Amino acid sequence: MAIDAKNVLVGGPDQATTGAILSGGPEAVLPTAPGEAAGDDWEDSGYISEDGLTLTPERSMTGIKDWSGATIKEILEEFNGTLAWAHLETNEAALKNYFGDDNVKVTPATESTGRIIKASMGATDMPRKPWQFRVKDGKAKVLIVVPDGQVSEQGEVAFTKTNAITWPITLKTFPDADGYNVHIYTDDGVFSA
Repeated sequence: MAIDAKNVLVGGPDQATTGAILSGGPEAVLPTAPGEAAGDDWEDSGYISEDGLTLTPERSMTGIKDWSGATIKEILEEFNGTLAWAHLETNEAALKNYFGDDNVKVTPATESTGRIIKASMGATDMPRKPWQFRVKDGKAKVLIVVPDGQVSEQGEVAFTKTNAITWPITLKTFPDADGYNVHIYTDDGVFSA
């Protein structure tokens, strides 16, 4: 295969009509192509910080040794896939991702107050749900699908006058029915005639 600079991609957000990070409800249909529209059961969470999205696969291997002590085979002991990002918007969807869906309550605006969002933090379980991450570089697109993910870490939040408030989280992934934690789809953006 010849080298081709068109295959070198940058990881910008694909947020023409939605945010680049979406979480799904229990009936959410998983997308299978980068250009596929998100259904009504997907909620976008708005802007993400300039640090973007990080996908970290982690494999733990165990060596099998022969009588002499030489490692002759490695077997997979454990696999973990995590994604990490920081929400830049402080909105209902971002706070649900950070605090957990059931820990965010919204009170509509009244004549004397604006819309109030109450986000509560404590020893509660975070929900497991599907996620999708949309990336683009010009016409080329990348879709990352997590069929089953759960926020496993909530990062430190700084409230300062000189920077935007961000809500950093790490998402742990779990295997789907076929044993895969993460699916990555690419579309080179070159259409046939």
